Amino acid sequence: MIPQHGQLEISRSRLRNNLTLLRERVGAPTALCATIKADAYGHGVAEVAGLLREAGVEWIAVYTLDEAAELGAANRVLMLAPMVLGDASDAPPQIPGNVRVNLTDADSARALSAAAVERGWAPVKVHVQMDVGLTRAGIDAGQAGDLADLIATLPGLELEGLFGHFSHGDVAGHQATIEELASFREHAAPMKARHPGMLLHLQNSGGAWHVGGAGLDMVRIGIAIYGLQPSMAEPIAGLEPIARVTAPILAIHERAAGTGVGYGHVFRTRRASRIAVVPVGYADGYPRGMTNLGAVVQLGAATVPLVGRVSMDQITLDVTDVPAKVGDRVTVISADPAAANCVDRLAVAVGTIGYELATHFGSRLSRIIVP
Repeated sequence: MIPQHGQLEISRSRLRNNLTLLRERVGAPTALCATIKADAYGHGVAEVAGLLREAGVEWIAVYTLDEAAELGAANRVLMLAPMVLGDASDAPPQIPGNVRVNLTDADSARALSAAAVERGWAPVKVHVQMDVGLTRAGIDAGQAGDLADLIATLPGLELEGLFGHFSHGDVAGHQATIEELASFREHAAPMKARHPGMLLHLQNSGGAWHVGGAGLDMVRIGIAIYGLQPSMAEPIAGLEPIARVTAPILAIHERAAGTGVGYGHVFRTRRASRIAVVPVGYADGYPRGMTNLGAVVQLGAATVPLVGRVSMDQITLDVTDVPAKVGDRVTVISADPAAANCVDRLAVAVGTIGYELATHFGSRLSRIIVP
């Protein structure tokens, strides 16, 4: 049977290329922490986590404890969502030994300590998140030292790290980045002196590229490991998208000139045409906004236009001018960063960013690892 859904190919060699590019940029001995929250930015957490382990990446970051629990014990896992607790009873039943918890307030630290002692857990490793200018998660910079010192004294907890997050890391030389890095260093230095084993990390993908390792212990890289750009305005040369979405042609219809195609008949054939039906739609991550924007896909060496409205499960293509038959496989989303239908360029076309489109890759896309 011809598959009724699309396929998402994940390239091992492209992921390794991106890791190598970033390792060289930040330099030794700065560690890489690969962020695989939100199902590895839609690419498939099981597949990407396995490839990262193969590539020797020891640190990974997720958002929630539930995401961390899916990964097993093969990596050191940093939980990016702050753990906020009213008292010890709010604590989860267990925290895996390889998971690092993010704490941003003293009450939660005391509650987690009490839970760890009551339940006989091994010490829970903690990273303190400090707000250096993003005004999102994180304790105020001036209070971070007191929180770190408190955690270091609480039974059942082990202070392991301090981190922040850039607000403008994707923009080279931005004044905010300069100020946030300076603020982080200023507040981290006395903490590091009191707690010399504490890991310091601040940079995201764009920050890692634009400021390098910056003398810190680790960088957290997200979008760049998938080969997508932190900013299309300042692209990182050499990144290679790791994902390609393909799907088979399920049907080809011969239609006369003037025939309406798809919902609303927003496209009508201008000549006798061959219209191919492909089982990928907006439920699979192909943006509905590409309707009537001149979108294209690849069929072998040929480029063919998308016609009609993008629907939940299908798109339709005009294959009048190319040899095409049922079962032929179409590249719906390309891994070529120069192609009009790569993730980043599709995102620009519909007025969003590659991050959003990638996280919309649907669960029914079968995921496979390719070289």
